[in-house]
Amino acid sequence: MKKGKKLLREQKGLSLVEVVVSMGVLVALFALYAVALNTTTLTKKLRYQNVAYHVANKKIEELRGVAFVSLPPSGTISDSLLSQIPAGSGSFTVVDYSEFSGLKEITVTVTWNEGAIAKQVLVKTLAGSGGINP
Repeated sequence: MKKGKKLLREQKGLSLVEVVVSMGVLVALFALYAVALNTTTLTKKLRYQNVAYHVANKKIEELRGVAFVSLPPSGTISDSLLSQIPAGSGSFTVVDYSEFSGLKEITVTVTWNEGAIAKQVLVKTLAGSGGINP
């Protein structure tokens, strides 16, 4: 009988140290989960931006192959990569550069939606009669 009472007194519950260590482990696991979730969201957003820059750069390179006098004043971009970003679309404009004659400014814009927020990538370059970026 004495052994049973002694055993009950020794096993009353968890010590304060055990509770603190358990809470620390739970907080650390929750922090790791939150970081992983945030990283996944950020990676998706950066992937959209990377695709948009790739499409814009590809259009700039395409316009480099067009003769200076034949550059169209504006247009839309039809690239299969635009389907990889939500509501992705693109356009470009070519205008005379105001600071120097004989130069044109090419602006390529790629837009998409991230939820309710509209995002865009804007790439500009100059083209001259002697070639692009004189």
